[in-house]
Parts: sequence; structure tokens; C-alpha cells
Amino acid sequence: MRFILLLCGGLLLASCTLLPSPPPARTLHDLGAAPQARADLPWPLELWVSAPAWLDDGGVHYRPAGAATRLAVYRDHRWAAPPSALLAQRLHALLAPPPAGVPGRRLEVELTEFEQRFTTPDRAAARIAARTLLRERRGGALLASRDFALEVPAAGADVDGGVAALAAAMDALVAELLDWLADAAEPQP
Repeated sequence: MRFILLLCGGLLLASCTLLPSPPPARTLHDLGAAPQARADLPWPLELWVSAPAWLDDGGVHYRPAGAATRLAVYRDHRWAAPPSALLAQRLHALLAPPPAGVPGRRLEVELTEFEQRFTTPDRAAARIAARTLLRERRGGALLASRDFALEVPAAGADVDGGVAALAAAMDALVAELLDWLADAAEPQP
């Protein structure tokens, strides 16, 4: 009986070493701390931020050098939220509370690019692009529109360099968006 128990215990221990090891834990990335400056707009702003499903899946995307039509994802790295949600969060964090009793506006932002692009195996840059529409909140009349496209060099040709460059590109996009909105708020002659 003792022999059978020892044999079963030995087989149990041996089977544990034959099982595959668990996959490595995923690394979550966000944009880091928001800048402290706040944008004052003369009207309340309702935000609608979107992105295509393939871009907004939470993966950290890149394009390999020489493969203009191939989009890849870093295997064990994810954004903490979809890129459209990260952009909306950043915009909300930087907008000062609006004045009361003023008709509002609606800003529609469609994130169309958010990826790391390699020009050579050891050189990459973050690429971000967005299409924006500023509308009256009531009635939805178009007040202004603009396309944005930014590229920020990555410090390293790896996921960490790409994520840092993408975070910097997102902050640059937000700064340009807020400047554009401030210009749109100026009275027209």
C-alpha cells in the first residue's frame, strides 16, 4: 500500500513538471500623469471620442520597417483602456468647468491612427491622427472641422520607446486640439 501511495505521489509530482508554465503577465500602459494646465472655454463642451474597432482594441500597435500594410501588436503589452477612452480621459482632465447658462458645443473626435511606425529595425516614431468636428450642441450645425496628424520620434525601437512616444503624441494632440478650440471660441469679425 505504501508503495502505491509513493508511486501515485511521484506520478503527481512528475505530471506537474510536464504542464506548461503559465503565460507571462500582461503589462498595462497608460498615458502617465496629465499636464497641470487647464483650458478655459467660454461654453460647455460635450465630448464624443471614437476610433475604429481594430485600433481601439487595447493592443499596443506597431508597423514593422518595410511592411507598410502590416499592422502588428506587442504580445504581452496592452493599454489600460482603449485609446479613444484614454484621449477622452485626457481631454476631460484638462478642460476647466464651463460657465453656467451658456449654449454648449459638441466636439466629435475620431482617432484614425495610434501606432508606432518603424522606418528601420532600430528607428521608430509614434504616429497619431484624428478627424475633429465642432458642432452646436442643439441642432448639430457644423461650426468647424480639422484633421490632425502628429509624429513623435521614439527614444527606443521597442515597446517602451513606442509607448512613451505614443503618450507624448497623445499629449501633443490634446494640446493642439485645445489651442484649436480656443481659436474657435474667439469672436469672428
